[in-house]
Parts: sequence; structure tokens; C-alpha cells
Amino acid sequence: MSIGRVLPVVPALSVPFLVEMTNARSLLGEGDRPLGSDASDTRQGDPLVRRLFRMALLMALVGIPMWYFFRHLDREEELKRLNVGLQARTKELAAVNESLEASRGDLRQLAAQLIRVQEEERQRIARDLHDDINQRLALLTIDVEALERQLSTAPTHTLRAVRAIEDRVIELSDDVRHLAHQLHPSILNDLGLSIALQRFVEDFTARTGVQGDFIDQDSLKIRDQQIATCLYRVAQESLMNVSRHAKAKQVRIELGRWQDGLRLMISDDGVGFDRDRQHDKRGRLGLLSMKERVALVGGMLDIESVEGHGTRVCAWVPLEQQG
Repeated sequence: MSIGRVLPVVPALSVPFLVEMTNARSLLGEGDRPLGSDASDTRQGDPLVRRLFRMALLMALVGIPMWYFFRHLDREEELKRLNVGLQARTKELAAVNESLEASRGDLRQLAAQLIRVQEEERQRIARDLHDDINQRLALLTIDVEALERQLSTAPTHTLRAVRAIEDRVIELSDDVRHLAHQLHPSILNDLGLSIALQRFVEDFTARTGVQGDFIDQDSLKIRDQQIATCLYRVAQESLMNVSRHAKAKQVRIELGRWQDGLRLMISDDGVGFDRDRQHDKRGRLGLLSMKERVALVGGMLDIESVEGHGTRVCAWVPLEQQG
């Protein structure tokens, strides 16, 4: 007999039930005699009742603890199965997380390589523009000036036409030089970040009419060219956004030490923007590009903007043993 079959019997074997059994002929084996007709009959049934009572009590004392034991054992087995499943799931999640981290690392390496290739290509194009295209334009300007001298006795309208051509060539030469500077300023390599930013802010003010103020708090010479290029590009992208979207009258650029690193901060008094509702795809890409550049040199980028109250871009990069 299994435990599962014994247990249902236990609650039924109570004292009232056993008392009723004393009146049952089938249990007493007394045939068809009326119940309780003789005192000796009750005494003859007493041993059977006592045996049944003892048996019920023994079954209760043994069966109930065993029922609780096996029930607890079943729960422990279920918990073990759940724990095994949880451990397996944890291992799967750990493997997925490890794979994601590896993918992030690969993406960071790819981004770093793309930015490096981009800077190299910018430098090559800037060099070609400066050394080749701009030199040709300079020679063309000289030729036009020589032609103007030869036509000194020509009609006035002819001289005006020649001078207009000369002006357009000079303007084109300036644009090419500016484009080369935008692509890769040689001054950044030659004279350093601080002077390159100063010249860039001056040029920005001259071209846009927005008053730009540059403040170099520590006059650091940045030896790490990757960091210098990174911060220059952040300033470049930020001022480009100011000229296109901010409608600002003034912009302030600050460079200096901060918490074992170098901080570049660009603040304007323009209209600001809501980053959650920014619809300009070019603007979003510009912000992502700045963040990626700063992250690749181990730094952080923070952008604060409130509609109607301007924008502040803060880039921080770590410095090691900078003088």
C-alpha cells in the first residue's frame, strides 16, 4: 500500500467513527442481534475497537509526518529543478552579454579606425587644395593682373571686366584656402590647439557676425595630436551649429584644466533646442559624431540646452603628464 492511498483514510479514523463501528454487526461479527442488547456484547467488542483505535492512531502518527516529509521533498526537488534552469538561463545571459560587449568593442575599434581614416583623408584633401588648387589660383591671379596691365589703354568696360575676373579669382582662392583649413588646419599641427582655436574663432566672427570670445585658461601645449584634433572638431561642429541654428549674438569658448583633464566649453546665447524633439538629421549626426570622437579618447561630452536660453557644449578628455 502506497502512502498516497493510506493518507485519505487517516482523517476518517476519528473517535466518533470508531464508536459507530462498535455498533456495526459486521465489525463485531454478531449476526442479526439488536445493538446494545447485552452488556457482555459491548465488552466482547471493546478489544476490537481498541485495536482499531490504536491502528488509526499509529497510522496518523506515522502517515502525517511522512506526508509532510514527502511533500517537502517534492518541493525541494522542484526548487532544485528551478535552480538548475535559472543557472542555465544565467549562463545564457552571461554569454549574450559577453557577446554584446565584444560587439561593442569591435564597433568602437571600427569607429576609431573610420575617424582616423577620415582625418587622414581630410588632411590629404586639404594638402591638395592648398598646395595644388590654391597655387594654381594664385598663378591665375598673377596672369589676370598682367593682362590688366597690358590692357591699360583698353576701353573702360574691358578693364572693369578684367578686374571683376581678378576679384572672383581672389575670392575663389580665399574660399579654397578656407575649405582646406576646415578640412584640416595645418596650424593645429604647427602651433597647437590653443592658437588654432583662437584663429578659428576670429575667422568665425568675421564670417558670421556672431561675436566669439576665446579664453585659454592655462595655455597648455597638447602633445597628443589625437586629443587636439578631437577638441578642435568639437569646437568646429559646435560653432557650425551656432551659425546654422542658434540665432545667437555671442558665443564663448573656454579651454582649460579640469579634474586631471582638459575641458573645452562652448556656450551661446541663442534660441536653444529640445534634444528630445530635435528633427534636424544633420544636427543629430553632428552630436553623435562629437560624442563618438570624445569617447574614443576616453573623454565625456555633455550638452545642455533649454529652448530660449541657449546651449552649452562641454567636452572633457583625460590628460597624462601634460606640461
